[in-house]
Amino acid sequence: MFTRRVRGVFEHRKQLLIPSRAEVNQQSSKGRCLVIIKGNVYDLSSYLDSHPGGSSILRQYAGRDATEAFEPIHPDNVIEKHLCREANLGPVADSDMNTAPVSAPIKMSSSGSSLEKSIPSLLRSVVNINDFELVASQKLPARSFAFFKSGAEDEETVQWNRNSWKRIRFCPRVLRPIRTIDLTTSILGTKYSTPFFICPAGGAKLAHLSGDLALTKAAGKHGILHWVPNNTGYSQKQLADARADTQTLYWQIYALEDLSVTEKEIKQAISLGYRAFALTVDANRVGKRERDVRLIIKEEELAGNQADEDNAFASGPTISRSHIFPDFDWTSAVTWLRKMTDLPIAIKGIQSWEDAALCMKYGVHPWLSNHGGRQLEGAPSAVDTLLAIHTHCPEVFRRCDVIVDGGISRGSDIVKALALGAKGVGLGRAFLYALALGELGVDKAIRILKNEVETTMALLGVSSIDSLGPSYVSWVQREHSLLNVAIIR
Repeated sequence: MFTRRVRGVFEHRKQLLIPSRAEVNQQSSKGRCLVIIKGNVYDLSSYLDSHPGGSSILRQYAGRDATEAFEPIHPDNVIEKHLCREANLGPVADSDMNTAPVSAPIKMSSSGSSLEKSIPSLLRSVVNINDFELVASQKLPARSFAFFKSGAEDEETVQWNRNSWKRIRFCPRVLRPIRTIDLTTSILGTKYSTPFFICPAGGAKLAHLSGDLALTKAAGKHGILHWVPNNTGYSQKQLADARADTQTLYWQIYALEDLSVTEKEIKQAISLGYRAFALTVDANRVGKRERDVRLIIKEEELAGNQADEDNAFASGPTISRSHIFPDFDWTSAVTWLRKMTDLPIAIKGIQSWEDAALCMKYGVHPWLSNHGGRQLEGAPSAVDTLLAIHTHCPEVFRRCDVIVDGGISRGSDIVKALALGAKGVGLGRAFLYALALGELGVDKAIRILKNEVETTMALLGVSSIDSLGPSYVSWVQREHSLLNVAIIR
């Protein structure tokens, strides 16, 4: 705790509760870790070793106001959840502190010119999903954009995720009357207006302070699924309260090392009306995301924070989480979940037909995903795994709702996934980039994708999602493909 002298200073100010910025800085310079967040002073000294993101990021803000860095990546209740009451030392005295910026300012573009266009003007310039990435690269702080953009190691898997959809070709049918297109579909037992949905992707507040609230509201407006991420910047209740009257949300699960924390989250989600879950299983370690790491190193160097031992190459991404429970296997994981709920469960991170078959065996649904290429460099794309399932265990498509994500950037990609057997198609980065323009950006992204899906289906000669099937696509084999499947007909 504080030295006797400093405790006396605070006792002297106790009736006014106004420790000053100078006192915070003075104690931090002597080895304490005092940080100002949203106008309050917190003593994080005892929390350094248990912080999921490591101690270095906390020390970087010791004696300083960390509000601007804190708010985009933490839910409102995280302080009360993880810190004891005594860690809150009261409000800071300085009246000139701007501790809670209302919104992120327009940033300088990479070319050096300011991005001065208004939000409506920027929105008008967007005609496809890729345009949102360009806008986000210019509008967002470099570290925020790097967190969204980064993939594992050389980022070749990120690129393959996108390229693999291009290897699928259509087999259109003509002279079929198409008056209307019906996009409604069921994903894990709930009917939605479209087969695509907003993936659980942490860090939405890095794109816009409205974060997952904006994603939930835009999804509700259009009747699509928002699968809420575990690393959301808002509480389960806040997002549940933001739902439209007929809107259904799903929840993503990370089984944390302290399983009681995760069990509490699941039970609370059920009580709040979340109607399905996804257990993420491909992140027992965080992939080496070098784009993100390089910016973190650069920022720490600029701040004068350099560790005695050079281990920065092994540091984690901007947003971190607690350690994952290491001992689950198929039987224990599903048994653990089924003790709490009989709601639909997807296993997110399936990357082989063998594991898809195990999902079928255990009565859960396979979510084909390599974590957006952010975990294992060289992992198969969802397309690779879809084709392998067709070859080795097609029964999975009859008995499970197969969900896919990774590299989706066009409505035509969504239709290809559906033709290959997917029931739901998720987009993560695309909606985070769109969120850089707030809820209006997410709204436009949904409308763009819906238009592209409808156009693709009409030109394919299909008027409803249920009519799609493998006969509408063929596979263009890679030059040195490890797959033996050349055509799906």
